[in-house]
Amino acid sequence: MREVITLQFGEYANYVGAHYWNLLHACEDQDPERVLFREESSRRIQPRALVFDSSGNFGALEQSEDLQSAGNDSIDKERALWSGPTEVHRQPLHTKSDLYQAGESGSDRVRFWSDFGQARFAPQTVSAVSGVEFGNSLGEMNTFQEGMQVFAGNDRREDALEGGFRVLAEECDHLQGLQVLADAFGGFAGYGSAFMARIRDEYPKAPVLLYSIGGTQHSSRLQSTQLMDTAVATATNIEFVSMNVPLFAPSLAKLRGHVKVAVCRPHNRMHRKMRRRWHLSSLLVFAKYCADICLLL
Repeated sequence: MREVITLQFGEYANYVGAHYWNLLHACEDQDPERVLFREESSRRIQPRALVFDSSGNFGALEQSEDLQSAGNDSIDKERALWSGPTEVHRQPLHTKSDLYQAGESGSDRVRFWSDFGQARFAPQTVSAVSGVEFGNSLGEMNTFQEGMQVFAGNDRREDALEGGFRVLAEECDHLQGLQVLADAFGGFAGYGSAFMARIRDEYPKAPVLLYSIGGTQHSSRLQSTQLMDTAVATATNIEFVSMNVPLFAPSLAKLRGHVKVAVCRPHNRMHRKMRRRWHLSSLLVFAKYCADICLLL
């Protein structure tokens, strides 16, 4: 067997990733050799993937039975180290959207990429990343350099490859390579680049296929900043990847007249942004799927 490990870094990359795993799940018979999937002892199929995002972007995924169990184990360990009284505070749970039952109108309810993702991830393969401990009081990573700094801090505290990645790599009979979906700019572009550099140190011959994923831009000030970030990321990643495939979504205005695009009239500005992201990432995933069909052959 020639397995492929998938790495996903950042919110936009995870939107595309959610569509991607949904598509593979619908065409499950195209991966009979379990190149991209792994099989648990319970015979349950899971993506052979690691997912990284900000702690607030997992939505209902944080409430899955597997991840709740992992969180309870962590709480139990902390209680074992403390003899005094303990109290657990949890933020209100996000209910997963009934998108598939609601049809097209259900896209108004998409707040997180997990709202429409059908894949079940193992607890050790989902990682929330925060910049709080390394200089950013809001826990944000807004630039490529900030992302690299956060990764460096995490790696100093604990080997970044221990845990999820090591488990996935060691269970492979013959690791064919890695495919990476990463935000093209911003903090997770830097975090993903640093992670790939760390992998290259231990797996110098493993092929790495990178999809640099970006969304549409409207503000000229933001666009110039993100273009610079994208240029820095591209120049840095040349050293670590075998191939870099940029995937950028066109604006909805440019798509009209060529592709049937639903008119977005939600009341909430955030929902409008998320719905646009949901639609455009669904277009990008078909380009990605066509490009890597060879992985399944």
